[in-house]
Amino acid sequence: MKKIVAIAIAVGFVAGIAVAQLPAEKLQELSAAGITNWTPGTNEGVIAKIPSVPAPSNPAGDTQTMQYDDGNITALPVGFGQIWGNRFQLGVGGVNLSTMTLNSFSFYFFDTVADTGMFFQPADPLNATSISARATVNITGLTNSGPSFTTPVLNVVPQSALGTGGTFSNTFYLGGWTLNANTTFPVDNEAIGLATNTTGIGSGYRGYTADSGTGAQPFAAGSFQAILRANVTSPNPVPVELMAFDVEE
Repeated sequence: MKKIVAIAIAVGFVAGIAVAQLPAEKLQELSAAGITNWTPGTNEGVIAKIPSVPAPSNPAGDTQTMQYDDGNITALPVGFGQIWGNRFQLGVGGVNLSTMTLNSFSFYFFDTVADTGMFFQPADPLNATSISARATVNITGLTNSGPSFTTPVLNVVPQSALGTGGTFSNTFYLGGWTLNANTTFPVDNEAIGLATNTTGIGSGYRGYTADSGTGAQPFAAGSFQAILRANVTSPNPVPVELMAFDVEE
């Protein structure tokens, strides 16, 4: 029998940006909600099941989708303007992916209203505590899965929507920001889902949080996988262990 387990966690993250530094589009949204200040929160268990995704084949040098999550939403990101995403790196056997190209990325988007836009931040590694963000861009025309994940739709977005180069050396960071303050469904503002189960993945946690913005931004690793997947082309084998799976009993 399949079993989904809710896991209560506390995810560490770096300090968020001040409301005054948020992009104009979101300042209007916060102002309409009467929000003039905010305090980042923590994550606790949330349950939602995403339909299984078949594991891709993995010929060397092929184009594959890197997926760290197991298909179970077990937590939600919390904190206005905070970036939540994954660090994408390493191929089969732990080898570097070399110079790789991001073709597209996919994710589930939740919100309480008919919002169709979310900010995303592609970045390169910088040092142990910072990433180098190439852009922070509002991607519109997304399909909203609803505040309680009642109408799940996977958004697939081409790399070109990020408005920056799609070639990375070995490692890249990609995340979407959140305005949500709830630790369980329904969300009270925009967010993506998180997974906390690493059984069968074999690569540990790849999730991180970071400040929004461009250039050097502080970041921190987290005990989660963002349900955010990246389709890449690499001369080396893309990780076979990064695929959807079910926990069996």
